Amino acid sequence: MPSYARPARRLLHPSTIIGLLFLLLVVLVLLAIPFLKAPGHAEGARADLEAARTSLSNGDVEAAEASVESARRHADQVQGAMQGIGGDVWSLVPVVGGPVSDVRHLGNALDHLTTAAELAVGAWPAVNGDEATLFGDRSVDVPTLKKLVSAVDEASVHLDAAQVELSEVDDSGIGVGTRLAEARDEATDVVAPLAATARRTKPLTDVLPALFGADGERTYLLALLNPSEQRFSGGAPLTLAPLTVADGRLTIGEARDTTDKELYRVGRWERVTDNPFHNGKLRLSTSTYAPDWSVSGEEVLRGWSRIAGQETDGLIAVDVVALADLLTITGPVDVPVYGRIDAGNFTQKMVGDYDAFPDNEARHALNLALVPLFADRLLGPGQGIDKIESLRASAAGRHLGIWMRDRDVQAAVTEVGLAGELSDTPHDYVAVFNQNTNASKSDYWQRRSVASRVRLREDGSAQVQLTITVNNDSPPYANQLYGDPRGGAARTRWNGMRLGVFLPDGVQVTRASVAGHDVGTKTFDYYGRPYKLLGLTLPPNTVREAVLEYVVPAAAVPDDGTLTYRLDATPQGMVIPQALKVSVQWPAGYDVSDLPEGWTRTGRGQASYDDPGLVTQPSFSITGSRAS
Repeated sequence: MPSYARPARRLLHPSTIIGLLFLLLVVLVLLAIPFLKAPGHAEGARADLEAARTSLSNGDVEAAEASVESARRHADQVQGAMQGIGGDVWSLVPVVGGPVSDVRHLGNALDHLTTAAELAVGAWPAVNGDEATLFGDRSVDVPTLKKLVSAVDEASVHLDAAQVELSEVDDSGIGVGTRLAEARDEATDVVAPLAATARRTKPLTDVLPALFGADGERTYLLALLNPSEQRFSGGAPLTLAPLTVADGRLTIGEARDTTDKELYRVGRWERVTDNPFHNGKLRLSTSTYAPDWSVSGEEVLRGWSRIAGQETDGLIAVDVVALADLLTITGPVDVPVYGRIDAGNFTQKMVGDYDAFPDNEARHALNLALVPLFADRLLGPGQGIDKIESLRASAAGRHLGIWMRDRDVQAAVTEVGLAGELSDTPHDYVAVFNQNTNASKSDYWQRRSVASRVRLREDGSAQVQLTITVNNDSPPYANQLYGDPRGGAARTRWNGMRLGVFLPDGVQVTRASVAGHDVGTKTFDYYGRPYKLLGLTLPPNTVREAVLEYVVPAAAVPDDGTLTYRLDATPQGMVIPQALKVSVQWPAGYDVSDLPEGWTRTGRGQASYDDPGLVTQPSFSITGSRAS
């Protein structure tokens, strides 16, 4: 067979290889030039977005718009650098390809966050500017409201997308991994709470058009609460008025208060299933003993239907403390008897000075005047964001509660914290309320403090001593012509009350005392939440103390050498907020380091919390670790 010689392979000369590599390097360097500017543009966008947030907080919409426009230019520069051909090529290069991909994800997150900021700034003037159109003359502009709902929906999508992009950022890139991880974590700290807030708000914004009658007439019952006479749910509902909303416009029906004997007579209606505080006949003023507005609110609506003959879609309960907070935004107001008053003295004049009323008719006129005041101040033009934030803060302090019979609407109300519900935590819980028992208005002067001493055990259970101190800090009478009636009168300085202590799941009470006397350990059940009732009667200027000792089976969660204590607390809507102190002792051998805001390390394995006025519903998680 003939043989053929294989042709010799021609090898590139080393100088040629070096030349090609040099050319490739030059191309990569040229493609990387835009990358060099990307970090500066990213930092510029971040600074601009922070400036925009500050400007909006200060009400300077023009400055916010300018900052967001600048942020958009920076964000576009970052995207242009990272998403072009240069980014495509560099992402294929070994070693550096990972970080390039990470920076691309950071750029995408920045782009989404900037878009969300553009939507916020675009919607702001219609809600909170001098020419805002959302609220006006007891009405809500439905077209503006629908645009706002659309903006919230779109912003929520972009914030979620930003979170997804940030989650794709790795931190393993050689040399730059740590810096990229820090940038990711800093961005996540900003985006995560914004995205969570948007997700919580979205269900409510989706139902707002229906709530304001865009799809047909809605009727609600407004209950004005008097925090000088407490119920477990908040102040007593002493003034009621029907509200009708159609196509955004509010109409107020006849307001009625306790001088209306027909409305506030004792009566019967079908109780809310398993409500332990509905026994036999009730008045509307005594129908709100249950701490949750989903129960007390429904009781009021059923009582109103039975007595007034009107079915309603929901209840809005608001007290004078919440109204006073609204006045800090909208300015002073003119009311009967007192004339012009402001946020600083509103609560005191409304419910803290019964001696000043010349007669019952004057008090009646004042009660009825509060109904249009709430509507006018809430649905008046401008300052929409500030008013919404004020209502959210009032709801957190349980000065405002909403109950809607439509399940989807109520689910949205609950999601944003407007429902006035107890916590469902299975761990440690502090919730102390009082119910007025002598028709006095002395809760106005009540000063209450609660101290919880917790000793954790290895298995997560805890021994707790809860001390409740109540001070009836009522002043001397201004004009006392007769003896103090002590019971059944608005002008008495005596304060009769029943404390309701809503306890952790599975609790075992081992001792209970009131003013030094043992009162037994029996507890009752409120929809699975145990509670203890303690009766107190306080003469003027006296202090009484109640003490509970009990075992909490799951105060903490043990896990591989750690013991995580978890605590929720719920306030009562009082004129003077309740003080709360909590001290926690971990078992021997444990110590605590990272503490939530408001907590202090007081020793090895010890931490404490001290709030002089509880006006939110906090939830804490604190981990103690066994020393190695």
